[in-house]
Amino acid sequence: MNKDVDEDGLETQETPVATTTGPGPLRRLMRGIGPATTAVTCYVAAMALSWLLIDLADLNPLSLRGAVTPVAVGAVIAVVAIALAARFASDRLTGAVAGLYSGWIGLVLINALHGTPFGHNELHNWDTLRMSALANRLTTTWGSTDAFLPGLPSEYPVLYPWLVARASELLGRPTWTLVGDMEVLFISAAALVAFLLWRRLTSAPAALAMAAVAPVVFMHGHKSYEILTLAVFVPWALATFAGLSRERGGLHWLPAGIIGGLFVCTYTGYLMFGVIGGLALIAARLLRPDRKPYLLHLLGVLVTSVVVSSWYVFPLVWAYLTQTRNVVADTYPNIVIGEDPVPLPFLEVTPIGLLALAGLFGMCWYRAREWWAQPMLLLLGGIYLYWAIYMTQLVGNGHTGFLVKTPRMITMVLVTAGVLTLVRAAKPVAAALRLTLPRGVGVAALAVLLVSSGLVAWDKWTPGNPKGFADAEPHVPHSEVTPNPALFAHMQPGPDGRPSEFIPPDLVAMPMPADRIAAEVEARLGADARPMSLSTDMRLYAYELWWGYLQRGHYSANSLMRYTERSAELDKLAAIDDPRRFAAASADTRFGGIDVFLLRKNPDGWYFNSRVTFDPASFRGDAFDVVDDLPAGLVLAVRTP
Repeated sequence: MNKDVDEDGLETQETPVATTTGPGPLRRLMRGIGPATTAVTCYVAAMALSWLLIDLADLNPLSLRGAVTPVAVGAVIAVVAIALAARFASDRLTGAVAGLYSGWIGLVLINALHGTPFGHNELHNWDTLRMSALANRLTTTWGSTDAFLPGLPSEYPVLYPWLVARASELLGRPTWTLVGDMEVLFISAAALVAFLLWRRLTSAPAALAMAAVAPVVFMHGHKSYEILTLAVFVPWALATFAGLSRERGGLHWLPAGIIGGLFVCTYTGYLMFGVIGGLALIAARLLRPDRKPYLLHLLGVLVTSVVVSSWYVFPLVWAYLTQTRNVVADTYPNIVIGEDPVPLPFLEVTPIGLLALAGLFGMCWYRAREWWAQPMLLLLGGIYLYWAIYMTQLVGNGHTGFLVKTPRMITMVLVTAGVLTLVRAAKPVAAALRLTLPRGVGVAALAVLLVSSGLVAWDKWTPGNPKGFADAEPHVPHSEVTPNPALFAHMQPGPDGRPSEFIPPDLVAMPMPADRIAAEVEARLGADARPMSLSTDMRLYAYELWWGYLQRGHYSANSLMRYTERSAELDKLAAIDDPRRFAAASADTRFGGIDVFLLRKNPDGWYFNSRVTFDPASFRGDAFDVVDDLPAGLVLAVRTP
């Protein structure tokens, strides 16, 4: 028997204790499992099964069978998930679907890169070359370092290549073979992390809808770290700076600060674009009472973020304060700016455009009635203000502030606001129209969004256009195949010159015989040599730990390398055709000597870049050993010891 106690703490009459047993252990365990747990569990299981399936099937992703494999698997998952949702709709099931969707994105990527050791666009453009070279360099240190020059910290956020380097050491594989695997993990995790963060702020179905669009707002596979940070930014900013209580989804200062610090180390661009809106959001919160707890929260977030990112930020800030800089990376005259100078995605007649239009309407309509509307409107306005400032600066001095990347962030704010708007407006609109929404309408809407987003992702990340060109009937001439970043991964030959497993011979890219070049240099300078080199083919630095005097492309150059001044030194060298004078000058430039030249023959001489071509006569004599029988028109000159 138990004795009841009244409100004054006095004992009342005894009541019998219920003799029925409580829920069993399994039921108690199930009650403790929420949508976040099911999402993570299903994601891990789906990723493991995806790798196993693609490995066992071993289908050519350039063929029709291989290309549509993820679509077939996705169709089975969709049918089962829709059937279960129609009968057993719950937050746990929603979480499971979020995990399976994220794992299916991983399946698409694993399948796309099956048969090649490279990642999307890897070693094809300046950004991917820099990241692969930086990952290779980071195998030599746990701290921040530049990819090409000794004594400099990395200017580009270093966490992504740092993780590739650590995986290389752990698995005993070269870094260039792991970039694709890291892309798979980062892009697939973008949808999962978006769901987990949005779930704190809204219902599970709404969070799933925003997770569905997270990977398809920006779809450059070789920018996987940007895809993940873009998916994280909006829910993190709202949960951290909107002044929400823990019960309403606000983040504690410690996890908020950790995420912020990781953000800084992974990709700082979206923080730059969002800083004005973020400050406006903070100012709006400070106008309300109870400022002290909020200020303490901000201080905790700031200190934690600084501590987490200090290994990357502090060396860079110190170098900025003590060394000369030459900023050239944001002078790239990207044609996209001219094609679409004003980013207005809500005017596009596409599903994403319509969702963005709904988001713009909702932020304005619900500004005083929904907690999310005003903060998201402030974020959006801040991004547009950043765009306006740097558009003006572009006209003034040619520096863009990377504003070409602001449209994708604007789109992310708008489409997530669009989802929240539709969820908020569905019932009132139905009531106003005197409609009774069937239970399955929400399931159907989510299914359409997930399937359509998934197919967009499959089309973007599967090699080539048309898909399945390798065995198409009638046969598609390879000259008519449009290379996309996934196909470029297959087109890239390895450092030994061997092509990837499935690529047709006439689509193999120009080789970079790094193994042969390394052997030639090691025979002359020793096996442990790390010479200062000048290479017209930047792929060399993804394979070899040699220093690079200057990058060919200045749009990805570290400002601390002083690109313009180093380039001027090369202009001086290129003007010398006397072997003795050239040998002396190249051994003692303003920035030190150059020991190895890897150039490409052309009618004008030996080419480095569009500005610098050397006279072959400069390398005659005893100062250099020349190897001129390399493939792809390359010529190697190694300074004699």
